[in-house]
Amino acid sequence: MTLAPLPRSFAHRARLPWALVPVALLLTSALGVGSMAIVATRDPHFATEADYYQKAIAWDRTQAQAGLNQRLGYTLELPAAVAFDRQGQATLKLTLSDRQGGNVSGARLVGKAFANAYSAQLLDLSFDETSPGHYSAKLSVRHGGQWVFRLAGDAGADHFTADLRADLRPGGAS
Repeated sequence: MTLAPLPRSFAHRARLPWALVPVALLLTSALGVGSMAIVATRDPHFATEADYYQKAIAWDRTQAQAGLNQRLGYTLELPAAVAFDRQGQATLKLTLSDRQGGNVSGARLVGKAFANAYSAQLLDLSFDETSPGHYSAKLSVRHGGQWVFRLAGDAGADHFTADLRADLRPGGAS
């Protein structure tokens, strides 16, 4: 018994779905990557380091500043928990002391603050001296939780930097 060959049009139609599989896989992959890119750019929890390339180029200066910070021995202290009121206002109170533990007066302190979970939302800080060695700044808080404070200061001819963390919690006076 001999089998007759299949007509050419039937064989061609049988191969067509398999030829579309790579096309479908490529389209699915492109749609998946595209949707993830859209979500990532609109997500307030997602952020990249600003001027990252410039910071990478300045790595030697960053390391030199870290060494200078250690030699200067300045200590910035921030309470581990800071309360904010119902309007979202918090007052950050820092203490700046030297290597011997004495308060450093007359320093100029500025910085950036962000909630760890919302790192794309940077806030500028400028501190005022309230008493010798004690500085405060107002902060508008939209989110509680762990916050990061990247500070820079000048005390006389000395320039120093510090990264501090604190937990911001609701509960201040309204």
